[in-house]
Amino acid sequence: MKKKIKMTIICSIMALGVCFSSARHAEGLQTEEYRKEKIQNVEEKQKNSLPILVNRTHMLSEDYQVSLHTLKSGRCAVAEEIYEDLSRMLTDGSQEGCSFVVASGYRSRERQKELLEEDIQNLMDEQNMTYEQAWEESVKETMPPGCSEHETGLAVDIVSAEYQLLDEGQEDTAEYQWLKENCWKYGFILRYPPDKTDITGINYEPWHFRYVGAEAAQEITEQGLTLEEYISLHNLI
Repeated sequence: MKKKIKMTIICSIMALGVCFSSARHAEGLQTEEYRKEKIQNVEEKQKNSLPILVNRTHMLSEDYQVSLHTLKSGRCAVAEEIYEDLSRMLTDGSQEGCSFVVASGYRSRERQKELLEEDIQNLMDEQNMTYEQAWEESVKETMPPGCSEHETGLAVDIVSAEYQLLDEGQEDTAEYQWLKENCWKYGFILRYPPDKTDITGINYEPWHFRYVGAEAAQEITEQGLTLEEYISLHNLI
């Protein structure tokens, strides 16, 4: 009788062990599935956010969130999702004799406001403009707070180490020429080309490059589009 009871207890313990093991296995599968689903959702969110349009008529939401990665130079940071491709692009260009400086990356809304006010004040002081006149002139290059791509962390100003001025002279540098020919391979576009100012609303900036992802960058470059035209073409707004 005792032997029978003992065997019953052993069988019960084994059964509980099997159930516990199965439960743990099921829990593990659920956790793994949840992890994969979460990663997929994040990747999809990032993919969909890359062609986001930010300009004077499409302001960035005040609750926009960006995870930043500081560049090795320590001069600025960019959105986490563009860091790897930006690094590859600059490294490949350097191996072909270029010397780049990332002059600007992410900017907070507060910093963007400061820059615009500085530009406005300079024009008022140097050219005796009214505030309204200086504002109209300044926003052709420096966007108002909430309207700058730099607030997304997806835009970078890249200049030659030998010519670190943000003006049209940048287009004569070997660094700009290389970027113009190759940036699309890494998911970047020249955001404000010289022949599209009527569409972008921004003066030609041969230093301002925007990350949109490899697929969009290739199509925009091959078809000679602006981001505004690409967004409209694919009904992304």
